[in-house]
Amino acid sequence: MKPKVSIITLAVDNLERALSFYRDGLGLTDITMGGEHILFQLEGHLSLVLYLRSEFDNTANQSSSSPRFSSISLSHQADSKEEVDSILTEAKAAGGTISAEPMEYDWGYTGHFKDLDGHLWEVVYFKV
Repeated sequence: MKPKVSIITLAVDNLERALSFYRDGLGLTDITMGGEHILFQLEGHLSLVLYLRSEFDNTANQSSSSPRFSSISLSHQADSKEEVDSILTEAKAAGGTISAEPMEYDWGYTGHFKDLDGHLWEVVYFKV
């Protein structure tokens, strides 16, 4: 079996706030609205789904009373160092938190931010 990720689902506390962050702050525009979720169609047949945390927890048969921390990193590959900086600036302006300032490496340039619900994003540029 060759696994293929086609949907990334993030539990969020407030759908309207999350919609504003991703649509208005980060510029995701191909949107399908659902009752307890919002779907953003991304490139390469990939979807990002924001799912109301209470419904997500119910579906996953888990409790949201445990401490919330990011156990995954979603990565976005940028075309330049300037794009990395621009995306981090947009995320911060939309209410996100810069969790790791951009750093230069032999292989490229990367920085991290957390969205309004603490999900960790890496923005990375690989040198060619």
